[in-house]
Amino acid sequence: MATDTKKYLEYLDKEMTIMGILSAVAIAAPAGVLNVLLGDKNTFKDQLLAAGPFFVILGSVSCVLAALAFYGQRSRLAWHYGQICLAESLDDSASGLAESEKYMLGADSWETWVRYQWGFTTLVTGFAYYIAATFFALLTPNSHLALAAKIIHPAFPLLAAAVAVLQWYVYKQYRLTEEPWDDFWSDVFHPFRRTFPHDGVYARLKESPISGVGVFAIRQIPKGTYPFEPDDDELVSIRTSKTKALPTALRRLYEDFCVLRGDKYQCPSSFNRLTPSWYLNTSDHPNVAADLSLKFYTLRDVEPGEELTADYSSYSDNEVTTAG
Repeated sequence: MATDTKKYLEYLDKEMTIMGILSAVAIAAPAGVLNVLLGDKNTFKDQLLAAGPFFVILGSVSCVLAALAFYGQRSRLAWHYGQICLAESLDDSASGLAESEKYMLGADSWETWVRYQWGFTTLVTGFAYYIAATFFALLTPNSHLALAAKIIHPAFPLLAAAVAVLQWYVYKQYRLTEEPWDDFWSDVFHPFRRTFPHDGVYARLKESPISGVGVFAIRQIPKGTYPFEPDDDELVSIRTSKTKALPTALRRLYEDFCVLRGDKYQCPSSFNRLTPSWYLNTSDHPNVAADLSLKFYTLRDVEPGEELTADYSSYSDNEVTTAG
């Protein structure tokens, strides 16, 4: 096993341990509160219940949801851990290493860690409810402040849900950037910026010295960039047996452009919707790679004029041919 892969697996193992500890802490909070409420009768408990049981109930529910989020994060990391180990154990070749790197990048993307953020959001919400319950237990039940709290408390879970949705969007949309929130707010605070057809375009098709048509950078592309966004066309799966009887020209579309996995081609919904990414040529020294959803990102900084290439064998079972 490569040294860098082993170190990354050790890192994932530590993170999974931390997720387990956070899950236990999140469960311990409502368990402790329940112990107080079911324990010996005392004045504070009566005041706590009189202030409104909804504070305690919603706080406990929030903590349980936080525990589930941390456990979900641990399971997600464990899946990546297993995939990296499997890729390493089954194949020591360059394609096996590329597969490991793909899963390591997936584990390192912000999108993978969104459950961790959800866990903290709901845990903070739960503790906020517990603090509010303690605070209002010390107030006069019919005071203006206590009545106001009972009116506005439904906004707490709605606010937490809104934050969770925003976290999901930011970490999905900016999954490989260094500072996702900085990039998000930068986009938010430019609502009147005029957009042009060339915005977000990094490459174009040109004749390739490798073969036929290739994809070439027309400006610098930073490492970790998805240069073909928005590429939101859903892939469709077509069995190879369905293409064998097609005329040669049509069958070649599947053979030349589609990703073969087992006995199925992964294809665009229509060949009329081919984006530049479908024209990438293959190389033993690629500068782009495919993630788990077959979207391409740059492995390093790419300079203007460079041809963008991928290693077909790292994500497809096709015989090594060129797209152009």
